[in-house]
Amino acid sequence: MTTDPPSDTAGPRPITFGTWLHDTVPMPEEMGERLRTLESDVSPTLSEIRAALGFALDLSGVWAAYEQGAPDFTQPQDDGQLAALLDALWRAVRGPRVVQARAVAGGDPRAERDRGPIAMREGERLALLVVATNETEANAEFSAEARGAGAGVSVASGRASALLLDAGPMPAGAYLLPLMIVASGRVTTLDLPVECAAAGTLAVAIIDDASGERVAARVYCADDVGPVAPAGVTLRRDRHGNAWFHADGGFEATTAGRTRIRVVRGIEYEPADLAISVRPDVAATAEARLRRWSHMAADGWRSGDVHVHLHYGGELALAPVDAALAQRAEDLHVLHMMVANCNDGARILDGEFFEGGPHALSDGAHILQWGEEFRNSLYGHMCLFGIDALVEPACTGVAFSRNPHDFPANAALAAVAHAAGGTVSYAHPVLEDGIDLDRVFSVARTVEAKELPVDAALGRVNAVDIMSYPGKNMDAARLWYRLLNCGLRLAATAGTDTFMNMNDSSELLAMANRDFSSPPGGDRVFVRMDGALTSEAWCAGVRRGETFVTNGAMLDLRVDGCGIGAELRARAGDVLRVEASAGSYAPMERIELIVNGEVVEAAGATDGGRSARLEHQVVARASCWIALRATGSAHDLVLDDALFAHTSPIYVTVDDSPIARGGDAAYFVEWIERLMAMAREDGRFASDEQREQVLAVFREGQAYYRARAGRIAAGR
Repeated sequence: MTTDPPSDTAGPRPITFGTWLHDTVPMPEEMGERLRTLESDVSPTLSEIRAALGFALDLSGVWAAYEQGAPDFTQPQDDGQLAALLDALWRAVRGPRVVQARAVAGGDPRAERDRGPIAMREGERLALLVVATNETEANAEFSAEARGAGAGVSVASGRASALLLDAGPMPAGAYLLPLMIVASGRVTTLDLPVECAAAGTLAVAIIDDASGERVAARVYCADDVGPVAPAGVTLRRDRHGNAWFHADGGFEATTAGRTRIRVVRGIEYEPADLAISVRPDVAATAEARLRRWSHMAADGWRSGDVHVHLHYGGELALAPVDAALAQRAEDLHVLHMMVANCNDGARILDGEFFEGGPHALSDGAHILQWGEEFRNSLYGHMCLFGIDALVEPACTGVAFSRNPHDFPANAALAAVAHAAGGTVSYAHPVLEDGIDLDRVFSVARTVEAKELPVDAALGRVNAVDIMSYPGKNMDAARLWYRLLNCGLRLAATAGTDTFMNMNDSSELLAMANRDFSSPPGGDRVFVRMDGALTSEAWCAGVRRGETFVTNGAMLDLRVDGCGIGAELRARAGDVLRVEASAGSYAPMERIELIVNGEVVEAAGATDGGRSARLEHQVVARASCWIALRATGSAHDLVLDDALFAHTSPIYVTVDDSPIARGGDAAYFVEWIERLMAMAREDGRFASDEQREQVLAVFREGQAYYRARAGRIAAGR
């Protein structure tokens, strides 16, 4: 354990294609250093280009270019091969404000861009990216000039580079803007079609209606031109493709014509919708007043997200202040940021922000704290939060890292996390449809929670992230039900796995969705605690199981007056009175009472899907667990597949007998049998002794389920 950053962690650095590859793709450290050296002559970083161009920068073709031109990083590569890869990535960059220019032997430079006009607002600054490729046999001096502004770059023979040109604020109108490109003294001119709408300024104050104070929030703003953001603020896209940004108490932006605004603050405030016509040369003002429909903190419930990355595979360079703003804007009391490696890369990201406790930006109402995501792609990923020291290694089974082998088992690292005062949850336990064993074990390295049943049986895990981006919430819940049916007590938690530095997660990593560029807290866990908000008290509430997870609905469940996480003792035949209710800011369809994984009662939502209530009596014939679930359809306000919420259980122990269902115990006996077979076949171990040590841990966990299954078969 250490409170210092891992030795393979570096401080913040500019994000370029070279650093992005080094962070994301498994390669030797020296090869990563060479990539960055080969790109050192490229002056604008990806972060600078995204900040300047916003959504006018299209990186969706970059991953395909990488896959087409990637060398085998396990083998030695000369600088020429690495340079060719970097250049291919630059040539894959597109967008309406991107010009691809080429210096060619014996002729004027060639220049091309995507078709269509450059849509702007009056007074906005026009940034242009020129990707310069030198196809001649000598070094080429490139320059670009528009409206009297210019920029230049020197490009070696056979290489590509880039320059960022600021053409200044643009006048209203539709016109052609000449862009002059010079390569080694030869000139070409490209006429850029510009459609610049007459615009004014709009200032919006964001106010908590109850207190009258300005508050941070998430903002969706669009006008006749398209998505709007204040100067210097980078837009992102959520899972629905909608552009958003965080604002601290308000914002001012240039807008054109009819401007539509939605202001959202987490899931306990009603969204505020505004429509304002902004006239040219007029400074308009407005207020977005946010009204609470729910205040769970008043009853001791504090919300949190246990799995968020400040940096992970994206192009934005961020700082803790960005996480703090996101936390307040999303109305999250606790935000657990993760130190972790990225994809299959060996470099550990964000270790420099770990402090062994709440960050200095925390206050009495907000805890911002870095923990750790321990990652092994064969066994699964764990969130280690509330730890006072980093657990090393931070990953195993990662090629070219200090820990290339699948050793030790996750259970060993979870034990170290507990010794460091931590709470352990398994992240994104199910990422594909279904939990039948053939599907779960069809592919070895999927980052699903394959070791979860082992670690749960050994007491090494406290919770399961039932909800995550873009997790399969219902399938994750069904897996959790089976564990609960084996007498295990695991809290429900939620960790979005947001990648905060991604502008659009469908681009750089070519993901099939935009979940990871959604904000933190779209899925969240509420934890019941008394007294002041502290990291220790909140994590203790998780370990007690006093939680519910949700992306919109607030849940309440009582069994004989006892709340979520409680244990009741009963005699066979006792009748237990159940009262359940839910309210939601996005439409629910129904709430369901779950006993040992089965729906025993349900009630449809009323008030347009905003509320639901049920009462029921459960006859205690055997020990059981009771929970409440809410479901609904997809909705723009829900940053997930569909509305979903679930409580942790209330446990009922009848005549001192444990909860046990033979079919579920047998399921995990077979699960672990397949896990051991997969470890033998696909595991990477330095020796047979390492493999046997891991298998011994798995057998120990399997023995728990064998005993449960055997006891039930014997009628005990």
